[in-house]
Amino acid sequence: MSITTSLSEYKSEMKSFEGVYTKIIDAVCKNFGLQQNPSVAVWVKKILDYNLHGGKKARGLTTILAYETLEKKDNVNKETLEIVRALGWCVEMLQAYSLIMDDIMDGSTTRRGVPCWYRLPEVGMGAINDCNLVQSAMYEVIRLYCENLPTYKEIVHLFNETLFYASIGQHLDFTMAHRNKDDFSLFTPERYAAIVKFKTGYYTFKLPIFLGMLVANNVNSDTYKRAEKICLDLGYLFQMQDDFLDCFSSEQITGKAGTDIQEGKCSWLAVAALQRFTTAQLEMFIDCYGSHDPAKVKRVKQLYEELELRDVYQSEEHQRYKAIIKLAEELPSDAGALPELFKKLLALTYDRKK
Repeated sequence: MSITTSLSEYKSEMKSFEGVYTKIIDAVCKNFGLQQNPSVAVWVKKILDYNLHGGKKARGLTTILAYETLEKKDNVNKETLEIVRALGWCVEMLQAYSLIMDDIMDGSTTRRGVPCWYRLPEVGMGAINDCNLVQSAMYEVIRLYCENLPTYKEIVHLFNETLFYASIGQHLDFTMAHRNKDDFSLFTPERYAAIVKFKTGYYTFKLPIFLGMLVANNVNSDTYKRAEKICLDLGYLFQMQDDFLDCFSSEQITGKAGTDIQEGKCSWLAVAALQRFTTAQLEMFIDCYGSHDPAKVKRVKQLYEELELRDVYQSEEHQRYKAIIKLAEELPSDAGALPELFKKLLALTYDRKK
């Protein structure tokens, strides 16, 4: 994939990406502990097959795109592509780990158009330990494929950092949803930005992009810092889009039933609305937000429409798009193809429908 590829060409990497999946899972199942316990090996494969199935594989494919864009063409070969594709699957495993947990904590019913893993009769709360199995499989793949790389330590550190930060973001998100129901004092732009930074920015953009940079191993430390800022800004844009789609898109399009209103989430829409409500609208919002009553959920959406939040959203989305373009263009000349990479990812992210 070159950086000038179209969206369809970007997605065509999916075939090659999925082509290494079976080999990777087979390698994991050769782990001593799983060989000693074949039934657990079968279960691990079932967990991964179910939770890695479907979806756009955006984070995994971004890992590959980042590497192919940043690496010198003469250094791209079958071996390095297999390594980076394996890392792409590790990113997808981290995503699966996070989503299984997220669905349990949110009480979600569907994910990607099928029942959430923990909702399966044979799984239940055993899904909590299944998360540990997914995480362990992820680190096993990293060891198997990256142990001999000069940046192995940095790759492991990046995954550790991402997991830690995502957990911080998840805690912030969860505690906001389970605060005193009538207390919206923390529903501020600053608090929302912190949740987004830690829950989304690091693992949706920094992790896959920096993995590509680490495998290529040709970017200086100053550029790393500036690239991180752009990754986190992309993460904010991505999350505000997610929040908007959770409310205004249908389950048939996104593959997931929206739950932000019912769970009382600190979403972009809620924060934006609270800055604009009249006293009467605020009273109505407090009464309805965080309720599973369909009539109250509908009323919250009506409040958003009254405030014309669709227009507010589209305006901020466009402003953030332009700001990211500017930051990418201001990267130093030794950043190589990084500006083009960020522009390509922005084009794939901007104005998405699911």
